[in-house]
Amino acid sequence: MILGITGAIGCGKSTACGHFVKQGWRLFDADRTCHTLYAHIDAPLGKAVCSNWGSECFASDGTIDRKMLAAKVFNSETELKKLTELLYPALFAEMESGIARARREQVNMLCEVPLLFECGCEKYFDRTAVVWCSRELRHERLRLYRNFTEEEIIAREARQWSADKKLEAADIAFINNGGPGFLYRQIDDFIKEFCI
Repeated sequence: MILGITGAIGCGKSTACGHFVKQGWRLFDADRTCHTLYAHIDAPLGKAVCSNWGSECFASDGTIDRKMLAAKVFNSETELKKLTELLYPALFAEMESGIARARREQVNMLCEVPLLFECGCEKYFDRTAVVWCSRELRHERLRLYRNFTEEEIIAREARQWSADKKLEAADIAFINNGGPGFLYRQIDDFIKEFCI
């Protein structure tokens, strides 16, 4: 099975994906792949990032300053669109390659794509899933574990579908309001029902 998984920022996608991997699933992480594509000024898309948003997006050693890039991009719909138009073709090519390999090798694969529905890539997957939790819990996690301000959280959320809209669009929902064990049991039940 090829499962696309998404969720709002701070909902626990990484926790869910980590459990799938422990159960033997292969993982494609769209964010990590994007970061690799422009991680360094010499990376495939590094020069394009530099020419669009300036050399200040890179440290003196040539590595990306993701916070600086985020500050320039996530507060502007135009700039975010420009970044996604730059990244998506390369990202989708990498994802398609990984999916084709997983199908050939007949292994279960999880594709973590934060903007899965927003970018219309649900067509790549056998099923889609969402990790969902309450707004209050998401915001608390982001403030505590990622040092986000409320303004940063709101700016990020404004650039993607709401958690509830993602919940409605997905084939499967993993509710993450009750701690890791509660989330893991839901994932285990899903794997038993659909993948064995």
